[in-house]
Amino acid sequence: MSTADILISPATIWYAPVGEPLPDETTIAYGAAWGGNWAQIAMTAEALAMNRDLSTFEAMIEQSTLPVKRSVTEEKVAFETVIAEFTGDHLVLVMGGTNTPTAAGVGQVGFEELVAGGEVTLDERMWGFEGKYVDTAGAVFPVRVFIYRATSVLNGALTFGKGEQTGIPLRIDALGDLTKPIGQQLLKVQKVTAAATS
Repeated sequence: MSTADILISPATIWYAPVGEPLPDETTIAYGAAWGGNWAQIAMTAEALAMNRDLSTFEAMIEQSTLPVKRSVTEEKVAFETVIAEFTGDHLVLVMGGTNTPTAAGVGQVGFEELVAGGEVTLDERMWGFEGKYVDTAGAVFPVRVFIYRATSVLNGALTFGKGEQTGIPLRIDALGDLTKPIGQQLLKVQKVTAAATS
């Protein structure tokens, strides 16, 4: 048992197209860019929270008042936070649609324009979260969570007020990846605990 295993860490959020290779645990250090098509949400206004919701069937027998067997009938995992950066690209994550930036030029202001609405299919993405683990010697390593497939939605009201920070409430709902073996279809949690030896 070690107090180093007590994590105190913000989480950085990443997203990518489904099927994107995961960042290498040996070559990509904590805080480094994940490379490939991974895009980063740099700032959040609230802590990242994960919730797992299980529905089960319980077998009962006449000879007992207690369940004697239980199996899972439904499994859901969701992640929630509030994105601090108000951008068109981040709004696309919760609204769908398309964000088009226009650069400033002569007689033209720079602006972003999001158009959305009427779609029946939610976009699927891979998602990843990175926090940090600090060992007893003070070395810093990544703790990463990967969701192979998920959809994302607006998880509350967009609030504009003189005494409030306008954030984008984000909920990420995981989907099963049936190309993976049973027991590995939902997510992967990876905690690097020591540097590679030479």
